[in-house]
Amino acid sequence: MMRRKRVLMVGAGSCQINGIKRMRDMGIETAVADYLETSKGKLLADIAVLADAFSSEAILEAARTLEVDGVLTVGTDQPVLCVTKACEELNLPTFISSETALWVTDKRYMKERFKDFNIPTVPFAVISETFEESELEHIKPPYVVKPLDSQGQRGIYKLNSTEAIREKFHKVVSYSRQDKILVEAYYENKELTVSGWVVDGAVKVLTITDRVTFSPERHIGVCIAHEYPSIHLERYEREIIEITERVCTAFNIQEGPIYFQYLVGNQGVMVNEIACRLGGAYEDVTIPLVTGIDVLGLSIEGCHSVTYDKASLKAYAYGIKPPLFSTQLFFCHAGKIESMTDLNDLRACEFIHEVGYNFKVGETIPPTENASQRAGYMIITGQDEASLSKNIKSAYDILKILDEKGVNLVIRGKRFYRD
Repeated sequence: MMRRKRVLMVGAGSCQINGIKRMRDMGIETAVADYLETSKGKLLADIAVLADAFSSEAILEAARTLEVDGVLTVGTDQPVLCVTKACEELNLPTFISSETALWVTDKRYMKERFKDFNIPTVPFAVISETFEESELEHIKPPYVVKPLDSQGQRGIYKLNSTEAIREKFHKVVSYSRQDKILVEAYYENKELTVSGWVVDGAVKVLTITDRVTFSPERHIGVCIAHEYPSIHLERYEREIIEITERVCTAFNIQEGPIYFQYLVGNQGVMVNEIACRLGGAYEDVTIPLVTGIDVLGLSIEGCHSVTYDKASLKAYAYGIKPPLFSTQLFFCHAGKIESMTDLNDLRACEFIHEVGYNFKVGETIPPTENASQRAGYMIITGQDEASLSKNIKSAYDILKILDEKGVNLVIRGKRFYRD
């Protein structure tokens, strides 16, 4: 009897849950690996492995020991390099090379490649703890400082002086596996995200959404909503698609999913960061909603088969398609959860396409520092701007996460760029 395909999902948190469930639905023997024993995805998998998702050696060892047919990750940046290295070492299918994977997971290489290929991006520098003032003379304050190889907006700060950079250096580098950090010029902007797929070298843009974040004076870069379609398309749609194609050429991205973040401001479109994976804002749900293309299924199929079905991608032509949607990535005030609105009550609303929580009754929600404190999500639809705004307000009227005093901890969202 032929054994089932066995695939290793690297990461077992909220971003990987849908992928783990889908693999099992596809009849794949599902293994998961991360460094926590209590990750939610491990309860759903056939096999659970304790291995650091950021460690190429650990993931390679897990994949080799389990004799898997494929390795993948979804919704998270840094494991892309570990996944690709393991696939190359074990001669398993991989969408990109380990060289490209390094370029898209280490911001030092990423930014240098932007510069070398004239991809528009903000002025930057990579500095050590003992940096000289002259290293930053081409960057005007305020500054944005980032780890070179982190994710989830950890360790990102907006600072007004080089003295502040020195004070924050250890905090920033604590989220990294390197001893240097990235410094960028702060660019007043609105963010947007391009999700797409490269098939046989052809770039297929699937959705362009506004990526709404907390005020940069608070938690810079932490996403709280994705709005479809972007309000910037009338002016910048063609330019965004052209830059996306140029980036794919510059980074030798010939196959697989892409997730690029852009900044739009008074100097036009700038590339912020790029990734070769499905987005972590439930794009595996929203992209099929408006395009009919099952990107999660394609990611899973492509990780263990070099002949995955590309027909739907090749036939796809970019365009704005109904319905409109807003993915609300909601946060809460800190507190212990006493009760929560039943998910079935939320799903019963015709305008709530999907919804989920990241916490349970009895757990304590910590103060918001980065994306890892996100309390849950709601994908809300509407046929036009007015109905979508109304539906978002209605959804938050229903959504309640109460503490022991009966206070609703939910930080209420809205149509951020539209209202």
